[in-house]
Amino acid sequence: MALISDHMDTVNPGPNQDHPQAAVLPAEQVWDMLKSIDIAMLITQSSDGLRGRPMSTIPTPDKGVIYILTESGSSADQDISDHNAIFLTYQGKGDHVALRGTATVKRDMGLVKDLWNPGAQVFWPNGPEAHNIVVLVIDPGHTDVWDGHGALRGIANIVRGLVSGQSPDLGTRGVVNL
Repeated sequence: MALISDHMDTVNPGPNQDHPQAAVLPAEQVWDMLKSIDIAMLITQSSDGLRGRPMSTIPTPDKGVIYILTESGSSADQDISDHNAIFLTYQGKGDHVALRGTATVKRDMGLVKDLWNPGAQVFWPNGPEAHNIVVLVIDPGHTDVWDGHGALRGIANIVRGLVSGQSPDLGTRGVVNL
């Protein structure tokens, strides 16, 4: 059973012309959502078609970009070097974000060191100098957001909808260009 849908009754009315049923959300709200969800699915275009992989992201609202650390020569590095269009999807505690943007590969050891964190240390235990780490710099664009109520309240609303015959309140659907 699908708990989230694109059904017209699950969205809030708003002024956006591309999505007449979606509310325009403040960018700060979406950045806060991105910062609260560590792992995103990064989808890139490869020579064989679309390819996705889970990646830890570092949203940086003051710079207007999202950083991802990866190794030089990885599939993400290769795909983005060939096709810079990306798609990131986030899911956490009732919130869902689907983000379309462009990416570049930055080979800058100073930036790698600035972004280094305990999570990176787990994957590269000998530190940034011991590996050929690069930074994927994501320039986010159009973003679709479902700001949900969390699992328990969402399930309760679905059950209430089943009993009442009404579409459930699954939260606010919105859009923003970051």
